[in-house]
Amino acid sequence: MAPAATPVTDAQQFLERLSFGSEDLRSAKDAVRTSREFRRVVETTLRGLPELAGGATSLKRATALYLLSRPEAAAPEAKKAGDTPQAQLIHARAALENGQPADAAKVLASLVSTEVDGPSLLVDLATAAALSGDSSTAQKAASKLPAGADALYAQGIALESEGEYADAKERYEAALAKDAHHGRALFRLALRLDLEGQDAKALETYQRLMALPGAPVNAFLNAGLLLEDAGRFQEAEAAYQRVLKADPNHVRARLGLRDCHASLNMHFDEDSERREDRVKEVLRTPISEFELSVRSRNCLAKMNIETLGDLVRKTEAELLAYKNFGETSLQEIKDILAQKKLRLGMQVEDDAEGLDLRTKPASDDDVSALFGGRDEDEDDDEDEDDAGGDPRNDGILSLGLSTRTRRALEALGVGTVGELTEQSEAALRESKTVGVTSTLEVQKKLKDLGLTLRP
Repeated sequence: MAPAATPVTDAQQFLERLSFGSEDLRSAKDAVRTSREFRRVVETTLRGLPELAGGATSLKRATALYLLSRPEAAAPEAKKAGDTPQAQLIHARAALENGQPADAAKVLASLVSTEVDGPSLLVDLATAAALSGDSSTAQKAASKLPAGADALYAQGIALESEGEYADAKERYEAALAKDAHHGRALFRLALRLDLEGQDAKALETYQRLMALPGAPVNAFLNAGLLLEDAGRFQEAEAAYQRVLKADPNHVRARLGLRDCHASLNMHFDEDSERREDRVKEVLRTPISEFELSVRSRNCLAKMNIETLGDLVRKTEAELLAYKNFGETSLQEIKDILAQKKLRLGMQVEDDAEGLDLRTKPASDDDVSALFGGRDEDEDDDEDEDDAGGDPRNDGILSLGLSTRTRRALEALGVGTVGELTEQSEAALRESKTVGVTSTLEVQKKLKDLGLTLRP
């Protein structure tokens, strides 16, 4: 195994020499995340490189793109750069970050004992192998690492690939005890807590990771979903905005942001309705509940003013124009209204806002006239019709699922309850988009309707 490299501090020299090993590449990646000057040099160098050049130029472009966290663009450039160990290393790391762990594992395994070998290559190999289901290779890579946070993380992800989730979490926690900023251990621990339904702990762990330079995109996306489920839409919006700042066209982040905006608008409307309801309730308050002078009370009674709603329809001029109603009575009325944050002459404003200032609650006859009255027989008939409705024809929104589960089902093309019942429990549990926790949620919701998943 190659010796550990010294920290990379000169971006220009790093990109000119291109003789890096895995530790150099890891150090350069950290430098891009923590040093604006280092990042600026990499960006400037990339802009000056011609495309479609091949050879060393393509390797330089691939390296710069990878350092700038653009693995989808780095991968094809690395292929054009040839078969050098450095080009293969960039290709493997880009594949791993692009969600192609099997491809990454194959290339990384071929680079062991070459000039680019090192602890970080073994960590990458353990990760790629575990994510592609090759626990044996993951364990072997982990066993070659020196004691420390990386080794504990690698052991954890190898255990996770074998389904030993409790032991895996212990390894991740042990890795974080040695290095509280170990990004991969934080992410895998957060993901495990997330999948187990421990939302509060998962969110706390994601947020620890999000506070680090160069945190992975999936940390923000997963945290956004948890924040949405908790009704913390403004915080979720901020998480998605962080992703879109780096990639304005990121599909999942744009979808999450759209849902946040819709939820925020819905809550705003609900709050507005509650405020209007409170105002209406206050306006129905009888004048008799307040202590008024005999003169004021008699004047109001003669003007047929019975509630606060009746009162605020009047202006000062209208009250003063009434016989025996003077400045003293006017001030008395204004003081009462001020207690309820009301004032005379509100009618015009309230009518413009769409508030109904009718002062008396509607009678049963009024309600029937507005919404269509019907006798008991009609009620019974409608109940029978409702009881005969088939819930399988309803959309999955009717189930009231969490945002995370709903999106996972939509990704599978499930749009109705009926389509959901055609899914098997095993298929949902093993699905990368749904998983165990969401499957349990689905089963509970279906059970409430007397339905089940397909056996």
